[in-house]
Amino acid sequence: MSIDFSGVILDLDGLLLDTERLQLEIAPAVLRSLGHELEPSFFNRLVGVPQAENARLIGLELGMEIDAAALDAAWNESLHARMREGIPLRPGVHDFLDALDRHKLPRAVATNGVTARAAWKLEQTGLLERIDAIVGIDQVERGKPAPDVYLEAARLLDLRPSECVALDDSDLGVRAALAADVKIIIQVPDMAPSRDLRAHHQAESLDIARAILGL
Repeated sequence: MSIDFSGVILDLDGLLLDTERLQLEIAPAVLRSLGHELEPSFFNRLVGVPQAENARLIGLELGMEIDAAALDAAWNESLHARMREGIPLRPGVHDFLDALDRHKLPRAVATNGVTARAAWKLEQTGLLERIDAIVGIDQVERGKPAPDVYLEAARLLDLRPSECVALDDSDLGVRAALAADVKIIIQVPDMAPSRDLRAHHQAESLDIARAILGL
């Protein structure tokens, strides 16, 4: 390997799983079911944002208060039904995990999603047994862009953040990894291109990220 590191911390949605496109697919219908309408392009602004923020941002766009509990319930029901039909993987996921296996590198998932939900998604896609630890937003005090999920993921791998590589698709995730003092950060943008380019490396795919790491 050309970069010396001892573990890898991975985002989930948008990096390993192609769920962000599913979110955008269901979002307009979910909002219509609650009696509201927004242009489909608006929902791109929710990519990488914690679900708890959705109601606030939608309310700001509509100029009215949104019932967060009702929105979450409708969103989760619709997304769960859609994911039961299958959750697509991002390109290169298995090759990347195979490379980690070959180099005997431990890996954790650090996500702004709820831990149990993340585990269910990984199980649905057959990836759960390939991940050593999962840290969701419910396990820490603050979600991304705070460093908490990355710090906890490194702890569960019995490593310091400075011994880890982080891969994330969103600017929020990059900011979290930077705040955690992760050694190397590779951003692999999905639906939303990077706006601040603060990651150590930008990669168009997991295959390119693997090449950067020399795996």
